Amino acid sequence: MASANAPGGRFLPGDPRVEEPYRLTPQLAFRVAILGFLALAIFAALFLRLWALQVLSGARYLAQANDNRVRTLSIQAPRGPILDRNGHVLVSNVPGTRVELWPSDLPKSWPAERRELRALSMVTGVSVQKMLSELRQSQSDPLTPIVVQSGLHYDQIYYLREHADSFPGVRLAQSWLRKYPFQSLAAQVLGYVGQISPQEYKQLKKDGYQPTDTIGQAGVEANYDTYLRGHDGKAELTVDSRGRPKAGPTFQLLPQAGDTLRLTLDIGLQRAAERAASTSHMRTSTASTPTAARSSRWIRATARFSPWPRTRRTSRRCSRAGRTRRSSVL
Repeated sequence: MASANAPGGRFLPGDPRVEEPYRLTPQLAFRVAILGFLALAIFAALFLRLWALQVLSGARYLAQANDNRVRTLSIQAPRGPILDRNGHVLVSNVPGTRVELWPSDLPKSWPAERRELRALSMVTGVSVQKMLSELRQSQSDPLTPIVVQSGLHYDQIYYLREHADSFPGVRLAQSWLRKYPFQSLAAQVLGYVGQISPQEYKQLKKDGYQPTDTIGQAGVEANYDTYLRGHDGKAELTVDSRGRPKAGPTFQLLPQAGDTLRLTLDIGLQRAAERAASTSHMRTSTASTPTAARSSRWIRATARFSPWPRTRRTSRRCSRAGRTRRSSVL
């Protein structure tokens, strides 16, 4: 206590380790007061700004957030063409349009969602039960669209575009359909493509496949799917709270087409072999022709008598009906 009352205004007892004890001078007190005032002003400004954002402008920013959502889109890449040994195109691509259903943008009430699905079923011909089944399977990923139908006709496209306000969560996307210039010729070799199934997606998910992918289901299309499928692109699209686009998509990654596949098949020889098999009602496959060397393992033609419907191109719904259950030579 004696040191506290010592001359010189010391407020702390003397420390033998220092020559001069700490002193609270007026200059030091002024600096501490300035620093404290600045810290208090900064915290007050941050608090007022936060209060303004949450209370004064909260409703406005919430409306803007609900009205602007950035969505990542997958841009389908065209599959690679398939050629015969002479360069004739056996399989190519034609542009098409498909209907996608985004679960997160559907009406929240069940009666409104059911009315929309019924109206969409009347346009596309896809049953409501099938759409509901696919929606249940994708409950864990509501931001991934469901492909309802591919290869829409012009009247379907125009109707959905004109009544877009009546179909929230429905989007028209560009797709690619396989075209077979020679129709059903060599169908048992070429195979067909179709929408990936949930079981196939579970097996191929690790290889980068998406639930909306179209993959080979038989023949060359299936055996060489890794080379034919290409790499899909990515784009970002700004939409409002009802899923309606507010601007055009911004491409982040351009799609890359699949590789070109050349077969040893001779389409002219294949036509002759199938015509001969159809004429003589043969039901056995012809693995080679007299023009092929015996030492060669190349297949120039293969044929089996079967009444095949002739289709120009395939989509998700018509692929299996027109090109299934034919023997494969690969």
